Amino acid sequence: MLGLALLVAGGISASAVAAPPKLKVALVGQDHHPLVGKKWHYSVTVTNAAGKRVPCTIHLQFLAVGIPLPVGQIGVHKVKNGFWEETFGTPGSPPFPPAARDQHLIIEAIVTAPGYAKTTARWAIVPK
Repeated sequence: MLGLALLVAGGISASAVAAPPKLKVALVGQDHHPLVGKKWHYSVTVTNAAGKRVPCTIHLQFLAVGIPLPVGQIGVHKVKNGFWEETFGTPGSPPFPPAARDQHLIIEAIVTAPGYAKTTARWAIVPK
């Protein structure tokens, strides 16, 4: 509180304190209709305002349309080059199961990086 009082007393209002810069997060899937039991690829690219990739942490999860909570975790990945990609249906990353067929889902990427505002990107899918 004392710090805020000093800012105001010094002629700088609390609203003049700069917000952290925003990241640009591009989450792109192979398409919006992955096939059950088949391979499906997606990628996440994180850049700053100048278009340079930013080291960050990417938390990926599934959301169901209309449900405010995550319905599945994909993983948390620390990347040094601002880029993550994965293919479901390969060893270590199972394909969409039959129970996912015709479910309206969203893949959500929550991105954090020191010095930047937390940013979220989403990609809607309906497995077939």
